[in-house]
Amino acid sequence: MSEVYPYILPLPADPSKQHQILVSIFGSEVALEILKRVDPHQRTYQRDLIEKLNQYSNKTVITYLKTLVSMGLLEEGMEKVWTGRRYAWRKWYKPTFLGKWFVLLLQPPGSLPKSDIEAVVKELFALYLRNLRKFCERHGIGEELIKSLLDEALKSE
Repeated sequence: MSEVYPYILPLPADPSKQHQILVSIFGSEVALEILKRVDPHQRTYQRDLIEKLNQYSNKTVITYLKTLVSMGLLEEGMEKVWTGRRYAWRKWYKPTFLGKWFVLLLQPPGSLPKSDIEAVVKELFALYLRNLRKFCERHGIGEELIKSLLDEALKSE
């Protein structure tokens, strides 16, 4: 088997919501292309997305943006900006906590700066360990197992 990349993807606990999110993203090339172009840390403007995704109609892009918002992967807002002649409203999108992980998943490996990678590792590892601990407690498995697995993984090459 070739090398496996250790992706971890947080998903909602509700299985029906998991299914909806995965199908809405991975069942559509448009949704994938939108998430590839959304900045994981700051606002991305609707107009910019439409320009970058010019192979799709404006209506298609806007429809998928609405879907991603309704799934809780993006948040949306409006801001008033001065264009030099008049004020105009610009619609923006920003990944939610959950959406950020899909945006980062779709980034090419090695394209993130070291500081972002460190933050991702820290946040994901903490999230994973907290949930693993809860899972073990629910099923009567002691923390010793997690600790021994961590020790073993850190010792191995």
